[in-house]
Amino acid sequence: MKDVIVLKELEQIKAISQQYRLDIIEAFDNKAKTAKQIAEMLDEPHGRVNYHIKILEKVGIIALVEEVTKFGVVEKYYQPVAKKIIIDSKAVTLDDEMSDSINHVSVAFFESISRDFYDSVHHYSGPITRKISHYADYYLTEEEAKELNEKISTLVDQYVKGKEDPRPDAQRHGIANMVFAMPDKT
Repeated sequence: MKDVIVLKELEQIKAISQQYRLDIIEAFDNKAKTAKQIAEMLDEPHGRVNYHIKILEKVGIIALVEEVTKFGVVEKYYQPVAKKIIIDSKAVTLDDEMSDSINHVSVAFFESISRDFYDSVHHYSGPITRKISHYADYYLTEEEAKELNEKISTLVDQYVKGKEDPRPDAQRHGIANMVFAMPDKT
């Protein structure tokens, strides 16, 4: 599995613009699983999950990694092709359809982050290690916003590298960073 896949094609971006498909990708937890296993984890019909896995496979976001025959039945194991998904905004033509798809992906990612945070607040009973920073009302050029996001991402990538698996005295954490333009105050 690669560390990063960079999406440049409209069909790839459309494929991950649905929250349901992001849920499927997250359910793999960077491990090979069958559509049936994912369906059980998500408490969803196997046929529905399999349909969406096929779409993600068709656009190269998920790959078939193994076929195992058990009792005459072929089990197909899939896995995301990379740990991280990035959209290369420089490589895409930003027509209305592409902009719309990127907006849908952004909302779906945010909903996923929001759900993870909600689960942390309502279902985690250990020591609280939530660190939240929110900065608003700063005026940045597009280039400055891009530079800031790249610096934050680089720092996080350097810090978490090699810390993907459970270790003694280490707790599972989520990290999110967003740099986004806001409408003018009226």
